[in-house]
Amino acid sequence: MPRAHAPHEAISPLHVLAPVRGLVEEAAEPRADRYRYFKSLFGTELHEAAAIRCGLVERASGDLRATPPGLDLYERHLRHLPDMAANYWHDQPHVADAVKEINRTYDQATTETPTT
Repeated sequence: MPRAHAPHEAISPLHVLAPVRGLVEEAAEPRADRYRYFKSLFGTELHEAAAIRCGLVERASGDLRATPPGLDLYERHLRHLPDMAANYWHDQPHVADAVKEINRTYDQATTETPTT
């Protein structure tokens, strides 16, 4: 994700992964908190918008849910992560590949879709 241009300079790839993982786990266990991995001073809005732009999350009936690509990303890279805030996922297996994937997807979506 480009960090040189606002508002995207505050977007952390790890914090884009966090709501994807939380939404998948909340769908499986409704008592789960979709934001339990999300600990960012910049809030959730930019990161959720990035996850939507990447096609990992969508709005449905006024709420958010993971899309099939989000579920696939979860199965391949996120389900094995420790049960701790995304801030601490940096050195975990699978994270580097997941970050590369969402960076590539985000860059493609940004190129294909003008920002408003």
